[in-house]
Formats: sequence, C-alpha cells, structure tokens
Amino acid sequence: MNAYERKIFISSILKSEGRTQINDLAERLGVTKVTVRADLDDLEKRGLLVRTHGGAILAENHELVRLVSRTVNEREREKTAIARLAEAMIQPGATILLDSGSTTHFLARRIRDMKLTVITNSALVIQDLYGCDSIELLVSGGVLRRESMALIGQVSRCFFDQFHADIVFLGATSFSLENGVSCSNIIEAETKRNMIKCGVKVCLLADSSKYGKVSLAHICDWGDVDLVITDSMPAEERESFRQRGVEVIQS
Repeated sequence: MNAYERKIFISSILKSEGRTQINDLAERLGVTKVTVRADLDDLEKRGLLVRTHGGAILAENHELVRLVSRTVNEREREKTAIARLAEAMIQPGATILLDSGSTTHFLARRIRDMKLTVITNSALVIQDLYGCDSIELLVSGGVLRRESMALIGQVSRCFFDQFHADIVFLGATSFSLENGVSCSNIIEAETKRNMIKCGVKVCLLADSSKYGKVSLAHICDWGDVDLVITDSMPAEERESFRQRGVEVIQS
C-alpha cells in the first residue's frame, strides 16, 4: 500500500469511527509507527484531522457540514440587514478583520468603496474586494477548506499573530448563551481563536437561525466577544447577554 492509499484508508477509518490510534493503524497497515505519524501529520496539514496524544480524531462531522455556497443564498434579507448594521460601525481608514462565512461576505460587498485595510482568510471576501483600489487587502495563507471557503491551519494562525485590527467581524455556525460560539471544524475553530486575539473589538455576525445551537468545535466563550449583531433575539435573552458584558444589536 503506497502513501496515497494509506491516507485514503486512514480517512475512511476516521469517517466511520471518528478517531484512531497510531498503534492500531501501524498494525492494520503493516507499516512503522513513524510512517503512520508522517501520514497523520500530512492529513492534519490538509485540515482533515486533528492529532491527539497517540492518535487522531476527525476534524469535523461531514454529515452535519453545510456548504457556504448554499448558505450564502439563504436568509438573504436577514444577512443584508446585519451587514448594514456592521457597516455603520466601521470608520474610514480603519483596519478590520473579516472572517469567513456568508454574512461576512454580505458585509464585504457593502464596504467596497470605503478606504480601509481588510485582513481576511475568506476566499469569498477576497473575491469581493480584490478589485477595490481603496482597500488594502491582507490575505492569510493556509489550507483552503472548501466547505467554508476559508484558509485555515497553522500557516493561517501564524499570519494572524502578526496583526492588530480595530474590529474583528467573526462568523460562526452556532452560538448560544450557555455554550458560547462554535463551528463545525476543529482546525477552523483554532484559526478563529487567533483572529479574535487580533482585535480591539470582536463582533459576531450571526442570524437568528444559528442561535441556541452548538456545533462540534468550540471557538470561544462570551468573555472574548464584545458585540453580537443578529436579526432577532428576545429582550430577556439580550439582557442575559448584557449581564455577561456582551451588547446585542438586532436589525
């Protein structure tokens, strides 16, 4: 079995079982532990798994993942309203960080004529802004996760460590009062945590369909978020966020 075939086998094991151990893989593949470690390292770099002590776990539950190419066409009215409120927060000349996601894509389309520095790991945002002369566009490297069209992983994380942004506009798959902010991919969540560290202010952009839910990968708790912009939330729940130091603005 060559390296390509081994990695296909490892990926199939992870998809069916969710996790695996180096010792077990070495025995099943008939190769050394050193070879298995190299295969796991390569798969991790591609964003397909997360290394653990003695093995690896699946980076995401593929059955639950929704493609941004589909979600970008859903709840357009709500996302447009959220993007309009987010735009009002941005001062000319500011440095902002736009995370991946469909709502940040809506925001990117609204700021094309502003004089800004925009930092991003989103292929959609790059496509929105690459031709805008008034915007200085700083783009992370990394592995392209096609499901979210986001550049993720170690290269992307190191990139964000170099910058400071006036506002980080964060995207997410889910958020809840009790469990904070989450997404569907562990490696992408790690990348988002590095983004959060960049910002003087962190603003979550998420429509109400994501509220009260929890996804696989925890991104952060509410102590890391200053503001949530959404389309709808009951008054008593907005007050609960306020008590946690998080302002909620609804469109």
